[in-house]
Amino acid sequence: MAAAVSGTKRSFAFMTGDGSAASLTPVRDYRPSASPSRTPLRLERGRSTGWEDNGSRASSSPPTPLPTQAAETLPRSFDQDASIVLVGVRGTGKSTLAVIASAAFQRRVVDTDYAFQETTGHSSAAYRKMFGVAEHNRQQQEVFRSVLSKHSKNCVIVCNTGSMERSGQALLKEYAKTHPIIHVVRDSKGIRDYLKVPEQSRVTDLLKVSGAIFRGCSNFEFYNLSEVNQSAKAVPVEAGGDPSARDLASGQRSPTPFLTLKRAEKHFLKFITLVTAKAKMPSLESAFPLSQVPTEARQYTYAVCAPVSVLSTEDLDVEDVEVGADAFELVVDDLLNMSNGASKPMSARLDHISMAFSRVRRNTIVPVIYHTSITDAAIESVRSAYLDFVRQGLRLAPEFATVDLSLSDDVISQIVSVRGPTRIIGHLSLYGEDAPGWDDAFWSTSYERAARLGCDLVRLLRPARTMEDNVAVQRFREKMALGRFRLPLIAYNTGYRGRHSAFLNPTLTRVTHTKLQKRLQKVQEPDKDIHGYYRERHPCITAKEATEALYAAFVFDPMRLYIVGAASGYSLSPAMHNASYKACGMPHHYETHQAPTLSNLRALVHDPHFGGAAIALPFKIEVIAITHSLSRHARAIGAVNTLIPVRHLSPDGSIPDDISLIRERNQAGPVKALYGENTDWIGIRACVRRGLSPANAVQPKTTGLIVGAGGMARSAVYALLQLGVKHIFVFNRSTANAEKLITHFSRLVSSNDSTPNGLHASTTTFAGAEFHLIKSRDEQWPEAFRQPTIIVSCIPSHSVGDNPAPNFTLPPQWLKSPTGGVVLEVAYKTLTTPLLDQLKAEAHRGYVAMDGLDLLPEQGYAQFELFTGRRAPRRLMRTEVYRSWKDEEGQTDHATLQTRLENATEQEP
Repeated sequence: MAAAVSGTKRSFAFMTGDGSAASLTPVRDYRPSASPSRTPLRLERGRSTGWEDNGSRASSSPPTPLPTQAAETLPRSFDQDASIVLVGVRGTGKSTLAVIASAAFQRRVVDTDYAFQETTGHSSAAYRKMFGVAEHNRQQQEVFRSVLSKHSKNCVIVCNTGSMERSGQALLKEYAKTHPIIHVVRDSKGIRDYLKVPEQSRVTDLLKVSGAIFRGCSNFEFYNLSEVNQSAKAVPVEAGGDPSARDLASGQRSPTPFLTLKRAEKHFLKFITLVTAKAKMPSLESAFPLSQVPTEARQYTYAVCAPVSVLSTEDLDVEDVEVGADAFELVVDDLLNMSNGASKPMSARLDHISMAFSRVRRNTIVPVIYHTSITDAAIESVRSAYLDFVRQGLRLAPEFATVDLSLSDDVISQIVSVRGPTRIIGHLSLYGEDAPGWDDAFWSTSYERAARLGCDLVRLLRPARTMEDNVAVQRFREKMALGRFRLPLIAYNTGYRGRHSAFLNPTLTRVTHTKLQKRLQKVQEPDKDIHGYYRERHPCITAKEATEALYAAFVFDPMRLYIVGAASGYSLSPAMHNASYKACGMPHHYETHQAPTLSNLRALVHDPHFGGAAIALPFKIEVIAITHSLSRHARAIGAVNTLIPVRHLSPDGSIPDDISLIRERNQAGPVKALYGENTDWIGIRACVRRGLSPANAVQPKTTGLIVGAGGMARSAVYALLQLGVKHIFVFNRSTANAEKLITHFSRLVSSNDSTPNGLHASTTTFAGAEFHLIKSRDEQWPEAFRQPTIIVSCIPSHSVGDNPAPNFTLPPQWLKSPTGGVVLEVAYKTLTTPLLDQLKAEAHRGYVAMDGLDLLPEQGYAQFELFTGRRAPRRLMRTEVYRSWKDEEGQTDHATLQTRLENATEQEP
């Protein structure tokens, strides 16, 4: 593994020379001689500082990385099992990121430092001292070549800097034709803090030299953010390794290095699923309904736009700005300020763009659009810089990236050919007074040209001069929809007069946010408006305003939604959903419907404005009888917690596909069928993933324990199956009910029902899963199985009718996992229970306690998507749950909830 050997990281002077000069001078003399610092820079593995100052000067020539032309054309499409290579300076987090990817995707970690010692019997530093620099360089390259050859599949290779001499760079460039080579970047201060370097300038100098080298032989880039939370300083991911979760007990919600690492984990795994073929890798968001519906296939979607210059400020809340949007457009606005003599972007500037992009991706779940903004008048003068920015964008693996259609066919085709997983938006915006009208053949020709060149979407924009322009663009969209090419089209008028066409544009309309408007206000002043850009090009409408306009124009209708249960009066769902509807500009209303039977549900369903219902106890099984169709998940679980009205059936009378079902949300009319779904398992799965430390990542021997045998227990079992857990134990007071649950899922695993299909199907299969019954609390944990690291308690924590509260705790012999685990108690009527108190005492051993206040919003996000066809404002919903909670006596727990509220911003989206 990465930390198994102590060796020496190489000076970057070695990486750029042929080694001849190096053989005449002691190794300590080597440093990047182009650096203004007079002190040599040297990365040292296993030392307290990682740097040495020997006062001597380097005799090597200035660093000259291999020509980067080849890097511009490196492919980004690979076989599913192609090994991943991580490169970068020490302190960026390569080793820990490799372990994260290894645990998630069952890939072997191969560290070139360890391989060198295993091959030679010496560390890199010791070998160089014993045999000299020239022999050391030769051996490094032999080992590096061997590692790349022998471990070309299903591995994560961590590359040390000693392998990065010119011959090593050439090896990587060749390897990049068939493998993803990821340059891992981090802020210089974070690297300095980790390596304990006294002078910041020395780290900055190193990054200037290394940036061009690593970018020249890699095809992707990952910026590993150093995060600062309210209770801890910046946490370097590599230094943190696998922090324990000892502080994450219920009622003690202070963010910890463990939580910070979870954010990095989710961020990196999403990146890996994008750069690698997805078929064998389950997406982190695959459980959510909208994950299977492409953004461009949905109707009336919005992309909130934020310039890099604004995102560079830490106080901009990315998750807040995202509310109501379906995508986040990162606008690289550098070229607007460049003169005609602009030079190519510097390495530091590319780092800055990567950092801004990383902030967006880490704090959102919506797709990211990478757009390099340029004036039509300046495209010729800064063409080279523009292409550098576009290529840098493709290295970050955005879901979408734009390419300006004013470029030549050859240039556009070359960009399209190396797009990798990114979908290309052919972009053209004309803002002069002489811009042709929408009836001009210029626009249809531009659309057809983009399609012919291989673009995936087309975006055409011009300012509205009169209101007639808004009618004309609608005619243009209709004309293109009937044409030979069927590419998704984004076409509308910009500026204030164009707002009408903007909100009626069906696909990825660019929008702003009130906080962004305030930030940009100063540059919107006439004397500061560059080329009229912010006056006419920056969006003039917010996502909320656009949504409100759709309802005001009768495109959408206000809907009525419910939570239906026998004792649902204490539910927090109405507060959570109503707050989210208001924030997004939807005039829907969500209320409680409490009744002893389901007889009144039919009356609710017959309301033309019925938008759906959440089904609570005890109706989750009974309600199946009135549904016309069930999702694969609800059918597998045997319980429904969400009812969706269907107003348009397929010609054969069946429920329509995912896209059609999502598109008819927010529209009133007669209900022709009811579709049953279950989102409880989605919430449980999300909580478990959030609470599991990297040390407890699901592996073939992972064991889970379910307490209970009712409807929620079924959802919990299904959630564990979806996570890939193969050994599931069930404990319940009624052994007969537990046996029924085990029989149900044993049949499921052996049947074809475990094959993914239907609404938001995932790639997970259940083959090999086993179920075991625990009959008594007195039983010892079976020695043949590992101690459980995932425990879900699905029994009530409060009294129900004449039945007293069970006051359940886990037998101590079931809490012997050496790495702790996550324990979820699904109830939330009370936050102080014997089980949660027990887990507080075990927090120091790595046990993480979660409760129903964690679960409710997680499953609510999926319900929001099903009810509205839009992504949920996650942090807002989570915060509203914390604010609204009260116990059975109507009292709140101010101390615990205030801590949760304060830390809501620290949780992953």
